[in-house]
Amino acid sequence: MMSKALRTVSRCLPPVLALSLLLVDAAPARAVPPAADRVEDVVRVLRAKANPTRAELSVAGGEVGRILVDLLVARKIDAELRVRAARALVSYPSERTRAVLVSMVPNREEPSSLRAVVMVSLARIQGARAVDDLLPWLKDPDPVLRAGAGRALGETGDERACSVLVDSLGHEEGLEVRMAIEEGIATCRRGREP
Repeated sequence: MMSKALRTVSRCLPPVLALSLLLVDAAPARAVPPAADRVEDVVRVLRAKANPTRAELSVAGGEVGRILVDLLVARKIDAELRVRAARALVSYPSERTRAVLVSMVPNREEPSSLRAVVMVSLARIQGARAVDDLLPWLKDPDPVLRAGAGRALGETGDERACSVLVDSLGHEEGLEVRMAIEEGIATCRRGREP
């Protein structure tokens, strides 16, 4: 019998991977396709670790970055698993990763909490190149997105981002957002220290 988590993940992945996951439960261990093993291993690591490192994910073998992207964009799987996949993608920078992260930030169909984590991952991958993509979110009506932008802008370590964060701190009314902006300012300053 297939586990609930495996069924949920398999419904959200591309058909080839979903079929591979279904075969995991139906076939003897020696007949398991390698792709299914890798997806299952990545899911296990993500469930066990909130912020898995590349070394921890390396047990899944190759294509981890692709699997993480597939998990991130799969809307029907557990939200926390998607958040962890977004965090882990920092260790797998690629053009595809960047494109997916950039496209998820403005997507209002995604939960704000996930979009905020995606902002931070984008900033960690892109550095100062992400500043222009992130700045508008400091003025968004959603405080979760403003907080995400504050943290993410700090991660860029960019001088302009630091200045904007300092300026916006005095205008922000939400406590959680101010705390996130302060965190971003501290991160930005640490990143610029020699």
